[in-house]
Amino acid sequence: MHNVRIDQIEVTAKAAAEDPAAAKLEVRLDGGWRVDEASPQFAGVVKFPQGETLLEADFPPFLGGEGRAPTPLAYCFYGAMCCYGATFATQAAMAGVTLRSLQISLSLSVDFRAALGLGDVPPLSSFDFRVDVETDASDEDVQRVKSLADERCPAIWAMQNPVAYSTIARKL
Repeated sequence: MHNVRIDQIEVTAKAAAEDPAAAKLEVRLDGGWRVDEASPQFAGVVKFPQGETLLEADFPPFLGGEGRAPTPLAYCFYGAMCCYGATFATQAAMAGVTLRSLQISLSLSVDFRAALGLGDVPPLSSFDFRVDVETDASDEDVQRVKSLADERCPAIWAMQNPVAYSTIARKL
């Protein structure tokens, strides 16, 4: 239904009920800072089941880059937007709500003063998502799907809950 393979989701849910590992995706990303001034500052290859793609990032000029590629945060924000949109579409399909189209936008602002050493200022404003869907479903059904997406989206969960992290720096 609308490009969501419900049968695959059902198989995964059934398997995960018996073995939680069936619902886990292990992620490892690698990338590198480029010292060649002719290239965007950062690059890494991201692999996926049917291939891989090179992602490049470059800070805007006011932060020391040239703006030759999206900023690192643009990928983060795109990931959050994509995750919420995909979760919305998936929850709609699982609820039997057919979508003819789904458009999503994300608005927020970033304050770089803390990154510039100018105080302890929260860097991110509120993430404001807007989802527009074409559907024959009722407004009530659309809001029900929205509630499911709000509850089940991993990106929303990560924004609401501190996520553990670790950092290691090594001299080679």
